[in-house]
Order: sequence, then structure tokens, then C-alpha cells
Amino acid sequence: MSKHFLPKDISQLTTQCLKGMLCENDSLSLLENEKVVFNNKYDPKKVSLISGGGSGHEPGWSGFVGAGMLTAAAQGDVFASPNDRNIQAAEKVTHSEAGTLFIITNYTGDNLYFGMAVQDLISRYGNNNIKLLRCTDDVAVGRSIGALVGRRTLTGCVLITKVLGAASERGYTLEQIYKLGEQVNSAIASINAGLNHVHIPGHSPSEFYGKLGDNEIEIGLGIHNEPGVIKEEGIPTNEDLIARLLRYIFDKSDQERGYFDFDKGDDIEKALVFTVVDTLEKYYGISPIRVYSGPFVTSLNAQIFTITLMNVTKSSSEEFSREIIFELLDDTTDATGWSRSIYTKPASPTYKQRVITNFQGYADENINQIEYDIKIDPALLRATVTLAAENVIAKEPDITLWDTQMGDGDCGKTLQAGCNAVLRAISDGVADRGSVLTVLKTVLKIIKVDMGGTLGAILFIFMNAFITKLEYLLENNTLNTTEKLAESLTHAITTLCEFTKARIGHRTVMDVLIPFCEFFDRTRDISVAIQVAEDSAKRTSKLTPKLGRATYVGIEDNRKDFPPDPGAYGVYEVIAALRLLKDI
Repeated sequence: MSKHFLPKDISQLTTQCLKGMLCENDSLSLLENEKVVFNNKYDPKKVSLISGGGSGHEPGWSGFVGAGMLTAAAQGDVFASPNDRNIQAAEKVTHSEAGTLFIITNYTGDNLYFGMAVQDLISRYGNNNIKLLRCTDDVAVGRSIGALVGRRTLTGCVLITKVLGAASERGYTLEQIYKLGEQVNSAIASINAGLNHVHIPGHSPSEFYGKLGDNEIEIGLGIHNEPGVIKEEGIPTNEDLIARLLRYIFDKSDQERGYFDFDKGDDIEKALVFTVVDTLEKYYGISPIRVYSGPFVTSLNAQIFTITLMNVTKSSSEEFSREIIFELLDDTTDATGWSRSIYTKPASPTYKQRVITNFQGYADENINQIEYDIKIDPALLRATVTLAAENVIAKEPDITLWDTQMGDGDCGKTLQAGCNAVLRAISDGVADRGSVLTVLKTVLKIIKVDMGGTLGAILFIFMNAFITKLEYLLENNTLNTTEKLAESLTHAITTLCEFTKARIGHRTVMDVLIPFCEFFDRTRDISVAIQVAEDSAKRTSKLTPKLGRATYVGIEDNRKDFPPDPGAYGVYEVIAALRLLKDI
């Protein structure tokens, strides 16, 4: 389980795999640096469908690029989300006059980085041309535990992609395809079981990675090595195991689940393994109308299989009848992960000509051409921004320690890297004209380029929404400056809440951002809002983690003595510097 075939340079693992896909299908091209596989024969008058995620789930997602399925897929490294620039590159290289739908998995990294990209693209093209659909088919995690983040994504996303890809190929509009996606997603359920976890390439075989014993089985695993909901001794027969897994899907008496709506006579389509068809007929009187078997969304070398059921009857509507949905499932596609390899002639060497190494992504906005602005004394602006950066850098050792205790230890260095870049920008004169918008847009670019991780994505979405709203109000509204700032902060936090389930009390950066924005909007007094932010940051040490890695790494039962949340405290240190602006 811990062996892998690896290239000399392990950093090239994903890129080499993507290049290999081009050998199978002449319709595929690759943006090498951006790790984007796209259909080079796509029709720009039809809706583009874009997905993606971490590598290691082959054939998902690049294996489903082709006419009749995805237009493009942005790949991250193993189990790591692609970044927003690569996602935007996927949109640009397959830009459609009919609009773009992003089909994403419901995991934190994908939500945030696709969220970043979508926010940028909405700013560029408008809400009517950019849509995002989350796939949520996993029934393993019950409603109570999964209340905040919702159901995870398993192989149901592939069936959704097949139906929507065929709808795009037939020329349906973005709004029609998006609504169909919501219908199909609501009528899909998946459950899995595994004999072992994944060993990630490049890690020592001796490292702990959730390895199961010789006689252990786990039910309800995630696709990134997340633990299942049940681990137990004894491996049941295929027949007993399938019957048990199907109860997770069909048992309506289970108040924690019961997600799958089914009536006698409904038409069922499914991805199959082992004795699933026989068990469906024996216990539920169901004879699937369509059956698919094979690798769809895998987890490297993990010994896991998944059952996915789709209720075509419940997916249908007046516009998309059951007959049309079956036609969409049956429509041809040249995506190699769905059916077969496509090439002009065997062993075609032309894939090398379709590897693009010099792709130019969207150009960054020229921050020196700002028509509507807020101007203040340049010395005060420099002092405020400098203090904010220096506050965080001074606190970095504590932030790193706290994040090491509760998370993966990168928060302090991530913030420090961003703040050092801000100080360099100040040294280069970015604040010398007293332009608040110039400084804000410079900081936004630094967040995008120099800050990674979940916190970087959260801050980008927040700042981008804040700046976009502020620019609009500066151009179109007669409110005074304080009112415009308050309204922009409210818009920013509302937008951010669309991409994260974290709220006050969940021990995250939102414990500072939300009360700061709310109190500034309520009081229009920056000093009051800063004090609330400080109190909120300190209060995180009394909160039990509700989201993220900290909820299951090293947390003892009933433990109350937590360090402060590192992200929340880091953001507070930035906010604290705004005291210098209290008199303007």
C-alpha cells in the first residue's frame, strides 16, 4: 500500500500524468504551467463546463474533459485544490459567449479557490454569465455532524457532469443547465467502503496515514484520506456489505440521513460494483435502467469502492423529462474517462504540439488608473499600513505556535509572507499619493500571489468583495466616506459567507471579521469596532473547534484550554492598526 511509481522529479508527477492524457485524445490540450486540460475543439457558442480539484482521483477530473462532458479541468497537486489563477486560466482558454458553469466538489479548498476565481470572473463578466454548482452526494455523514458544511462529494459529480455536458452540447442555456444540475444533484446519493487508506506519494512508508489492520474495514470515507464514520473489525461478505451500505441510502427511518427520495416505479441509474444490482432487486424491487462500472473518482491506491444511485424520475421536470435525461446520459462523449480513448491514429505523436507552455492568463488590473478614490494624508496612510504589517510580523511566533498546536502550522508564515510583501510595496511608494484604493488593490494582489492556504483564499474573497462594492459606491452613491466603508464591509462579509460555513463561535477568522464588520456598520465608530475585534480574537481561546483540521487533530474530550485561533488573531493585528485612522 505504500509503494508508488514516481518520476525522478516528484514535483512533475501531476504534469507528466496530464501530458500522458494527451496521447489518448487528440481533442485535448494542456496549459502546462497552469495544469489545465481543455477541449481544443470546444464551441464558444455553447456553455462551458469547468471542474477540477486535487490530483490522485483519476480519471476525475481531467479524464472527463471532452465534447459532451467538461470543457476544461484545473488540476491541483495530489489532494490539493488548484489555485484561483489556474481556475481562471481554464475559463479564459475555453471562454464561452454562452457563459460558464463551474461544477465543484464540496470540500473546503475547492469551495474557497473556485470561490475566489468565480468572484473575479463575476466582476469581469457579471452574475448572469458565471455560475457555480456544488455536488453533494455523500450520505455517510449525518445531518447533525454535517450541518455546517453539507454533504461531501463522491462519484455523483461524474453523473452530474455527464448529464450537464450533454445538455451543453445540445445548446441549452446556462440558466437551464444550472437548474438541471440542481435537480440532478438533489436526486443522487453515494456511499463507500474501504479496506485501507491512501499513502501519498513522496511520504515515508512509516508515516501514519490512517492505515487499517488486516481484518479492519471502514465505511463512509472521504476522497482525501478523511476517516470514515465507522471503523470495525471483521470484513463482511460482499452481499452483506452491499445490503448494509444500501441502507444508508434507502432507510427513511434514519433521521440523520434518508437523503434519497424514492418511490416504487422510479427509474434508477447507477454506478455499480459487486452484487449491487442483485441486492437492489432483492430488497428494494429496483432494476436499474442504466448501470455504469469502473473508476470514476478514485483515491490513489486506496482499496475503496463507491455505490452511487441517481433517481432519474425525481431529477426530471417539465423542461427536462425523464426521457430527455436518459437521452443526455446516452449522448456520446469523447471524454476518455467515461467511455473510451479517442485519437486520430494509434500512437499519435501530435500531443507534443498541443502542450502549451507560454499561456498568458488574465492581465492584472492597472491599479494606477483609478478614477474614483479616497485620498488621505500619504504619511498617515503609510504609517497605518506599515503598522498593520509590523503587528502581524511581531506576532508571527505566537501565531505559528498556536497553529502548530491546533492545525498544520503554516498560518504564521503565510501571514508573515504577505506582510513582508506589503512592506516592500510601501517601500516602493505605493502609498505616496495617499490613494486608499491603490493600497487596497495592491494588498489584494499580494494576498492572491503571496499568500496560500485557506486563510489566503478567505481574505481574498473578503477583500475583493469589499473593494468591488466600495468602487461602485464611490462612483454611484452620495453617502459619506464612513457610510460607504460600512456598506462595503457588510457586502464583503455577506459575500464571504456564501463560500464558507464558518460563523461566530466556530473558532475561525470569522469570529473576528463578522463582529468587526457588524459593529462598524452599527456604530460607525472604528475604535468601537476594533475593541470588539480584539475581544473576539481573545475569546477564541474559549471556543471548541467546529470546522477544519482542528476539530479532529489532538483534541481531547471536554478540553477547554485552547490557544487563540491563529487566523483570527492575525487578522485582528491588522485591524488594530486602523486606530491611526480614527480621526479622519
